[in-house]
Amino acid sequence: MKSYGNTGTPITMDMGGFNIQYREPVLGGNRASFHKTSTLLNAVAEFNTLERTSLTPEGLPFDTPLRIERNDIFGNRTHVWTMDSRYDVPRLIGTFGAEEESRRYRRYSNRSGDRPYRQTRRQTRRSA
Repeated sequence: MKSYGNTGTPITMDMGGFNIQYREPVLGGNRASFHKTSTLLNAVAEFNTLERTSLTPEGLPFDTPLRIERNDIFGNRTHVWTMDSRYDVPRLIGTFGAEEESRRYRRYSNRSGDRPYRQTRRQTRRSA
């Protein structure tokens, strides 16, 4: 069975989802909640419906700022959003991995098979 590098995690395990960080209402400490849904808004909706993430011990709803991180199936962080409250509009803070892909594309696009102009220029110099 193949695994993801040296982590020992098998390929059949999907580690993707949304990690929502929020502030606990009574003591003010940071808490995290992981949701395996297909979209950001579905993850926030599921977060809002759970009793442990939306109600105080007295049964009252509480408002908290949210930080939402999206992980791909390999567990790598791809996007980060913030929300001022649980019913606010998500703001995209950053994306991860885009610069690596563009660097990878540049590396492969500079190979000899992708440079017909340079080869023709060299051939014209030799023939002249």
